[in-house]
Amino acid sequence: MTLIRSMLLGGTAILFSSATAAAHTSYMLPSVFNTSEGELVTVQCSFTEDFPTPEIAVKSDDYHVVLPDGSRDAFDTQTDLRQLVVLENGLDSEGTYRLTTGVRLGRQSKRALVNGEWVPVFGANAEVPAEAIEVKTAQTETVADVYVSKGAPTWDAIAPIGRLAFVPKTHPNEIFSGEAFDLSVTFDDAPLAGQKMSVYRSGGHYEEPQFGIEQMTNEDGEISLTIDEPGVYMIMTRHRADAPEGAETDERGYTTSLTFEVMK
Repeated sequence: MTLIRSMLLGGTAILFSSATAAAHTSYMLPSVFNTSEGELVTVQCSFTEDFPTPEIAVKSDDYHVVLPDGSRDAFDTQTDLRQLVVLENGLDSEGTYRLTTGVRLGRQSKRALVNGEWVPVFGANAEVPAEAIEVKTAQTETVADVYVSKGAPTWDAIAPIGRLAFVPKTHPNEIFSGEAFDLSVTFDDAPLAGQKMSVYRSGGHYEEPQFGIEQMTNEDGEISLTIDEPGVYMIMTRHRADAPEGAETDERGYTTSLTFEVMK
């Protein structure tokens, strides 16, 4: 059995899980994470319940690249298919690139407070239960990221995007098997304590039990992962909060994911 060591910063309790399906999480998957002389990277983006099998193409108006100097640029090419989006970008400069969907607003939904419990109201024309005492509308907001480095990894492209953000302490292109990958989770730039994080591995669904880690951030919103098996992984988290002022709904359901490679 693959050995996974997973511990929280600050010495709090370890939590293991054969994490369930990723529930249509968006992800970015590049053709390469680190390269010394590569001139091009190709990225696929999709929603999946079984990382990294593409299921539904991610339609975003905010796809972009953060260049090694920290400036923003558009992808060189974008091809929209039914199950995935394929993007290409040149690697003209040395350093680390952030490849991202940007902030993507998704479907709207509704839920009603009935007998002390919030229940979903499915369908745009569905009737709210007569016994409901309160109704709230919501919309999804997602961000999916990946980092690619040409030559030595750099830090200028690594900055939070969106309200729910990962802030790496270990460079995402310098994660090695048996060594800690440290990052923090913030919401509106404040640390999220006790936030559940889920980790999936490419091919992990072939294992018995299915591979997965679920772990909570500590009181400072930090998490530390030590993974012994090299491979491609995705870490993701979800958070519900009041929508920002001027939004079309009362709440937003936030999901952020980061794809990364664990090297030998």
